[in-house]
Amino acid sequence: MFQRRVTEPFATVKKLLDNGELGKLILGDLYMKYYRSQEYYDSGGWRGTWKFDGGGALMNQGIHMIDLLQWYMGPVESVFGYCKTLARKIEVEDTAAVVLKFKNGAIGVIEGTTSVYPPTIPHRLEIHGEHGTIMFSGEGISRWEIEGTDGKIINKLKKIERGVEKPITSPTDISWEGHQKMIAGMVEAIRQDREPIITGEEGKKALEIILAIYESAKTGREIKFPFKR
Repeated sequence: MFQRRVTEPFATVKKLLDNGELGKLILGDLYMKYYRSQEYYDSGGWRGTWKFDGGGALMNQGIHMIDLLQWYMGPVESVFGYCKTLARKIEVEDTAAVVLKFKNGAIGVIEGTTSVYPPTIPHRLEIHGEHGTIMFSGEGISRWEIEGTDGKIINKLKKIERGVEKPITSPTDISWEGHQKMIAGMVEAIRQDREPIITGEEGKKALEIILAIYESAKTGREIKFPFKR
């Protein structure tokens, strides 16, 4: 469930990007510096395993922000990644670094880990274009600047700008707003016999990116899309 797509400030930023307010996109950067102790992994037999968790810092903790990165930047052309298990006694990666090429010519970077201290570092997502930049820190916009911005866009961004919010360190910190919208949207889609807010095709894009990163880390090769295991 990619609930951030239907909540602010993420939804409005998508509209601005689709309207071309930042101009040609140049860079998309995602930094996820999380902390999960060894006790966290030991507390559940499924955690940190390929069979039940499906992956580590990217698949479990990072997939939601990776979805936003590709949603904003557009389809991925290729990835090259390094995945390591550096600090925890688990099967899957606790640290990863990735370079992405997007089909629109832009370049991206992903850094993800669950092994750095302190646990209060908010994730950061930065979208840079030839005419502007929007930066997220935690669940809010930390900085935005658009060349030649008119009053309408300024007011729109000011309404949704939340600043740097505290990082999510436990499930109770997660807002239920997006989940509620997604569930309600699915119910309506079933009742009206129409596509849900996020289709299966949309939902699997972030998954495909992560699986391609794992393949790149395993083989030492750049992996191009479409990717099939």
